[in-house]
Amino acid sequence: MARGRNPEETRRKIVSVAKNLFLSKGYDNTSIQDIIDGLGGMTKGVIYHHFNSKFEILQAVVVGERLDELPLKFEGASGLAKLQNSLTEAFKNLERQKLAYSAAITLRSPRLLGEQYLEMFEFAVPEIQAVVQEGIDDGSIQTDYPEEVADLLVLTLNTWIGFQSSVLSEAELRRKFDFIKLTFDGLGIPLITDEMIQLVYQLFSHLKNE
Repeated sequence: MARGRNPEETRRKIVSVAKNLFLSKGYDNTSIQDIIDGLGGMTKGVIYHHFNSKFEILQAVVVGERLDELPLKFEGASGLAKLQNSLTEAFKNLERQKLAYSAAITLRSPRLLGEQYLEMFEFAVPEIQAVVQEGIDDGSIQTDYPEEVADLLVLTLNTWIGFQSSVLSEAELRRKFDFIKLTFDGLGIPLITDEMIQLVYQLFSHLKNE
């Protein structure tokens, strides 16, 4: 496959093929040659014209799934229900969880962590804060700190749990989720349900056994 007249399309194709390979084989077990083989004739030179390394391709895969391109879905009869349903749907999205898990150790790159951290607080926190405020207004959430609750939700589930998922044991994961549940319950926001925790454990077990 020649470099072509549309470099952005070529770049998207590389990222798409690499993402599927990272999901099916894992980041560590995917080689540049595997990516080339999946591109139907594209040369290694074309890949290196767009990316300096496999890790840079991974950065494009992960950062490319921007929160503003994948809007959070808040559905439910109350603000609290909307938050709970949104979390449940996020935990059910095995593809994104699997990708994050397979790359979790590599995600310790300061650059990638920084980009994801900034995106979460730019796009996710304002949306979550609005739903928390809705819950305050309808009485399903009791707090005087909607902004701080939104911050805490992102920090605990995305940063504290998400970025450590591959290095946590099941016992450590259970302990952290129990603590998160107690924290939000104590704040007057019974956000984490027993059903949600069981879903997380099932997902964790599935990923560990992949």
